[in-house]
Amino acid sequence: MAGPVHPARGVSYPVTALFMVGVFLLGAAFIASYVGGLHAPHPHRVPVAVAGPADATARVDAALRREGDAFDLRTYPTTASARQAIQHRDVYGAYLPQQGRLLITSAFGPTTSGLLRSAFAPVAAADGLRLSVQDVVPADPGDPEGLVPFYLVIGWIVSAYLVAAIVGLYRGMAAITLRDALVRLAAFAVYSAVAGAMGTLIVETGYGYLPDSPWPLTGVGALCVFAVAAATAAAESLLGIIGTALTILVFVVLGNPSAGGPWPLPLLPAFWRTAGPWPPNWAGTEAVRNAVYFDGHALTRPLLVLAAYAAAGIVLFLLLAGRTNPVMRFPAHSTA
Repeated sequence: MAGPVHPARGVSYPVTALFMVGVFLLGAAFIASYVGGLHAPHPHRVPVAVAGPADATARVDAALRREGDAFDLRTYPTTASARQAIQHRDVYGAYLPQQGRLLITSAFGPTTSGLLRSAFAPVAAADGLRLSVQDVVPADPGDPEGLVPFYLVIGWIVSAYLVAAIVGLYRGMAAITLRDALVRLAAFAVYSAVAGAMGTLIVETGYGYLPDSPWPLTGVGALCVFAVAAATAAAESLLGIIGTALTILVFVVLGNPSAGGPWPLPLLPAFWRTAGPWPPNWAGTEAVRNAVYFDGHALTRPLLVLAAYAAAGIVLFLLLAGRTNPVMRFPAHSTA
């Protein structure tokens, strides 16, 4: 026999209780993911360059091997090639053993730079040199922690799944017709362009951070917002309210701690380090950093990740147009 029903909703109390359990589990996953992923950064094969003759680089390699698997040392013949490796996002820094000079990138925040300083200071000392440090990709003066790209992308992503969820609640999780689906996607596209411009305006004009890159930032923001909105709409079309929970799980619970925000992926635990490159959070953060700090190098992969979410969301949302979502079919109850 059916359980008690709220007369204004037509949903039984057991179903309501089930949703509450789902929210409880989502909250528990949120705590576990953020604490597990961010509480204790530890380096794992952080790529770093060393430039110079073979005997000098061999000594550096031997010294770093004592750190276990903390670093992935990559040798380059010249200082110029090591600098290029940094600019192309192949390494996080470079050491020049003949000069005792370390090239760092504070655009990733102080954690990575401090890690390299502490690792190479004794290496230089062993050769009778005092370590000198040169910041070749400095962070914006107003963003010494290198977190503005990360928080900018979080804002875009939260805005994206919220707008898709609100439209789904108001208009129905699945589009009624193909025309309705196309109209919604067009509305998401317009919203995404405005949201991308809004985020750029706030960061660049409002706060003066990440200047001189308005169009790349706006483009990345628009793609990021549309990708998440389309994916959210598709998940809700397929799974109803469970689809909303799924997008929160991917874009918030998993995506934020593994986005490389407070510290890069090589400093995260294995699970988050492996999962990180796949949610749009990492892709958006990487795309912003690479567009602003690295002259647009290494943009292909993050843009492809965002484009894949957008394309999959569009296709699935259109295919599900006009179909009743089985998850939303609650049984009719009588209040008698």
